[in-house]
Amino acid sequence: MQVSLNIQDDVYQKLKSAGIDMQSKINEYLLNLIDKKDDYLNSEQYQEEKAYFQEALEDIESGKTKPLSHTEVWSEIEQHTRK
Repeated sequence: MQVSLNIQDDVYQKLKSAGIDMQSKINEYLLNLIDKKDDYLNSEQYQEEKAYFQEALEDIESGKTKPLSHTEVWSEIEQHTRK
């Protein structure tokens, strides 16, 4: 697959003059993005957030918790901002 990249002429000249292999740097950057995504999905923070939202969903589905209506949400916000 080929991808087109638009680089300003002056930036391109600086990269070329510095002898930077742009193809390898772009590949390295893209692989780094994938690694960071996997790092987050495997992180303790993600696991805690996932468990929190899973529990909240189960509470709603079981009727233990009732989600607020749009009107109730804004009423709560207004009460909070008045304090």
